[in-house]
Amino acid sequence: MSTAAPVEATGAGQADPRTTGAARPGDPGDRGELTIADRVVERVAGYAATQVPGASAAPRRVLGINLGDARPDSEAAVQARVDGRTATVEATIAVEWPRSVREVARQFREHVRADVLHLTGVQVAHIDIEVVSLPAHVAAARRVQ
Repeated sequence: MSTAAPVEATGAGQADPRTTGAARPGDPGDRGELTIADRVVERVAGYAATQVPGASAAPRRVLGINLGDARPDSEAAVQARVDGRTATVEATIAVEWPRSVREVARQFREHVRADVLHLTGVQVAHIDIEVVSLPAHVAAARRVQ
């Protein structure tokens, strides 16, 4: 009668990783890190322009001249730099006339900071806003009934 312990099929001379813990991944915090790209913050911040009343994407510009109209349903032109968990943002927007540029800019900053933090976990430390256009609110065309 043999009293030897049963041998598991792990290969000759190899220890079973299920019992030794050798192949187990470490603590989730030790496995690596998540890096948020600049482009991700740019897209989130650009979309914020569509969510703030009175703000919109600025019209395209060539040599300082507006080409076309402000685009209320489009993302604003945004550049972002992410350093770890902190970002700086530069945005170019249009503000609808006669709204207060200061108030729209304040709401835009709040919205960008909240959205970027909520969606990416990145804190926005500084936001520069360039207002390049003050388009008048375009009323809906009147129809004769």
